[in-house]
Amino acid sequence: MVTALTTGAAQAKAADPVAALAAQLKSAHGVHFNSVSQIRPTLGFKSRSYGNLQFGRSRVTASDIVTSSATDGTVPKELTELFGEFSGTASQTINLKGATYMTGGLVDFLQLPAGKSWIRFKGKGNASGLGGSAINVLSPKELRTLLKSTTSKKAGGVVNGVATTLYTGKQRLDLSVPGFPLLWTLNWKLWIGTEDGLIRRIATHDVLESTDNKGKSSKVVLGSDTYLTNWGKKVWIDAPAEKFVADFDDPGISFQPSIVGAINLGD
Repeated sequence: MVTALTTGAAQAKAADPVAALAAQLKSAHGVHFNSVSQIRPTLGFKSRSYGNLQFGRSRVTASDIVTSSATDGTVPKELTELFGEFSGTASQTINLKGATYMTGGLVDFLQLPAGKSWIRFKGKGNASGLGGSAINVLSPKELRTLLKSTTSKKAGGVVNGVATTLYTGKQRLDLSVPGFPLLWTLNWKLWIGTEDGLIRRIATHDVLESTDNKGKSSKVVLGSDTYLTNWGKKVWIDAPAEKFVADFDDPGISFQPSIVGAINLGD
């Protein structure tokens, strides 16, 4: 009975997560994250991302993320014939001021102009900045909307030394277009600090279901598990030095010769 009363009192005093997040959104401050994601049925990949997110007054304004991928030996033959054996080279991605900068990873398949090691894409990347997570919990507006779909709330145990409350929810969206039925079911869990209201862990389980014109159904599941640490740390993210950057539409960019030779262009 004492345990039940204590738990109930703690949950009753739980901080408001939306207000707690809003209080953290200060320029040149941010948070660190570490995330693992995987797709099933497996394509042979499991990715891990980590990095720092920089806040502005209302949202994430910049991110610096390192992503590495591992294979389990089941990469489809068609892909290895086209690209060769995957090296698993880590990539680094910087999102800043309406542009995305990348180096390593898939960029290694490109022949960049001499002296260039980064490629720049116009337009923003993942708004949440959180690796493979499909939800943006670092926007007060979107977090408030997400929490409205909460189906359960209970003690979540200790995460990184912090007592948490576990919020669980589900959202289902019909993304179908004519001739292509597609349903997306998002199952999510948030471990939120009971006293400070800050998100410590995010787990998502996304299910995409479709049916072809013969009535055959298919399903893809994307799972991710993300930890947030060092809330309030000072973060300032800069773009790579301009002398090392090439724009994606630069005429000097081409595929590596080994890649071009593997592509069957027909007779």
